[in-house]
Amino acid sequence: MAAHGGLAYVETVSRRAQRTRRRMVALTSVASMACAISLLGALTAPDHSGTGAPPAPSPLHLIRF
Repeated sequence: MAAHGGLAYVETVSRRAQRTRRRMVALTSVASMACAISLLGALTAPDHSGTGAPPAPSPLHLIRF
């Protein structure tokens, strides 16, 4: 209840504002997941400085362009 005795007026968010908010949430969540994955990849990457063997081939070496 508002101070004047009636119910407080709550303004609804427009569809454009909702769409913009959803788009920003989607973009920031994708960007944050990409940052988290790259950080985890950097922290868990094996150290190849001491080995003399060549690195294992990736599955992408089978694709010819």
